[in-house]
Amino acid sequence: MNRKRCKNLFLLLFFISVSWCQAQMAIPFKERYKANIKGDMTIIANSILNRIDKKNSPNDPYNDQSINAITNDEIDMEYIDIDDDKQTFSSSSAALFQKDEASIKIVYAGLYWSATYKYESGYKKGEDKFVAFDKTRESFEEILVKFPDQKEYTTIKGEIIFDGLKDKKFKDAAPYAVYADVTQQVQELGNPFGFYTVANVRATQGTLIGGSAAGWTMIFVYEDLSMSEKFIVSHDGFAGASSESVNVVFKGFKTQPEGNVNVKLAGAALEGDFKVDGDLFMFGSTKNKDFTNVKTITRRYSNFFDSSITIEDEQFRYRIPDSKNTLGYDSFLTTLSNYNNRFIGNNLDEATVQFKSSGDVFYLFFSAMAIETKPIKEEQEDNTDNTKLVYQDDKFKIVDKTTNKEVVQKQPLQGSDETLLAQKSKEAFAKDTSENSKVIDEKTQNIAFEKEIQQETKPIAELIPETKKEVSAKSIDIAPKKETVVKKEEPKTSIKAEVSTVTKSIEPETKPVIAVSETPKAETPKENEVLEVEVLNDIDSPKGYYLVVNVFNERVNAARFMKSLRDKGLDPNYFTNPVNNYMYVYLDYVSTRQDADKLIENKLNNSYTEEMWILVVNMNN
Repeated sequence: MNRKRCKNLFLLLFFISVSWCQAQMAIPFKERYKANIKGDMTIIANSILNRIDKKNSPNDPYNDQSINAITNDEIDMEYIDIDDDKQTFSSSSAALFQKDEASIKIVYAGLYWSATYKYESGYKKGEDKFVAFDKTRESFEEILVKFPDQKEYTTIKGEIIFDGLKDKKFKDAAPYAVYADVTQQVQELGNPFGFYTVANVRATQGTLIGGSAAGWTMIFVYEDLSMSEKFIVSHDGFAGASSESVNVVFKGFKTQPEGNVNVKLAGAALEGDFKVDGDLFMFGSTKNKDFTNVKTITRRYSNFFDSSITIEDEQFRYRIPDSKNTLGYDSFLTTLSNYNNRFIGNNLDEATVQFKSSGDVFYLFFSAMAIETKPIKEEQEDNTDNTKLVYQDDKFKIVDKTTNKEVVQKQPLQGSDETLLAQKSKEAFAKDTSENSKVIDEKTQNIAFEKEIQQETKPIAELIPETKKEVSAKSIDIAPKKETVVKKEEPKTSIKAEVSTVTKSIEPETKPVIAVSETPKAETPKENEVLEVEVLNDIDSPKGYYLVVNVFNERVNAARFMKSLRDKGLDPNYFTNPVNNYMYVYLDYVSTRQDADKLIENKLNNSYTEEMWILVVNMNN
């Protein structure tokens, strides 16, 4: 809760704090899943509510992590809904992918969703009074999930872990938590890697005492026979962490007899405000009975729960929207810095994570641990992962962090025809120039998309990225407008190749989709050559001259490509063309064409040597 209201709400907070001290654990945490396995665990997550104001919709990421950042009880909150599907009122997505997907087998997938939900919507009346605008409160245990490569949503009905409206200590905010085992749905996929979209998670919109927050988290446990053996366990329950600590105890394992013990932790919670300090996450064991604060590069030990979604030491960026400040939803996965076994040592069989807050109440509902019990044999490689994923030579590579030399990978699993990146194991990118034909659009600078032309050519409507609205080839304007610019620059690479027109009938106003083969060839433009510059209007981005480096019709491919750019120290961003849902990845934008030309000439101040081109956005508005 915002500290500015402390004076006005002193009495209310006093009585609330007394009740919290008396009863913290609404639903005791218990084991949901456990296994001894050669492999590991990971998570994906996203929020489902966001701020709305005159300049931003809820679908726009909120990234303020400064002292001026708002809290979720200072502004109206509304549903995020990214899919334009009439059957959904809320939706957000996140991508699952790993470095060596070929050797991974998903053995467990659990989905959690949680929110504060006293009523459908509310508003603030006066200084500190919150009242309902719509008192409706629908059932919340059933949601929709769209799995990777699936065109339709799947209905998922979960098990209610807790409903705060039925507990007088929680009824003011009425938080809830729900769990569903989705292992079967994930295992039935041709390829489990890609974007997961979760929809119709319910929460209070507008304002609510203490703020409104909502989101979802999926935990995946996977087998990889090249990895060390681990004991992996997840717990769920529901507790409000305040000055009285909440403990979650993990048992049923025994750490390795010697050597460094590797531990990975995960969790999810509601209402960890960014600028309200005091939310603590601690770890203890039979060796270290004095709990020690946990921190990461992105999470301070004095405010571990800070309205962010992080994996290891980075913000989890591969989600839509990818807010750095989720305004109340927290999810994390982190490897414990157990140097010299200072947190937990050898031959131990119990560990405890502890949560408490000296600032604001937050609600914990999920916690998990993966702890190494049997390291890889000495004759094999060291079990420490010393590799990283980079994008070089127009494809993803696994390289050694120290030497930057490529590590030989196993052959990828074969996925479904609809999965672009998984089919080629991180090589089917828009700049991929393999022997297989790729579909491209002549009017988008001949940038190769990853969708392969099958033996029987598909009609153009099937080649357009999936949307939730039924569209026809007639209604899709693939070609943006053009303007010309005289450009002096160094020679650049352009895609030239023999083309063949798609054999299916196409409406006259729609430009033909063409198939390209062979390797791109370099051409040297003549001095003062007149080059075409693309123009797009009605884009939900600031107007300007954008330096675009790639275009995608699959979100997961765009996410992976952007990750490769970030690994090189660049700061990519993207926008979506609403006409055809193509995602344009760009590195910068400026207000004048002259500045854009200069950045093209100097290769973005020598930071990017691959192909770039100028895209004019909203300059006619």
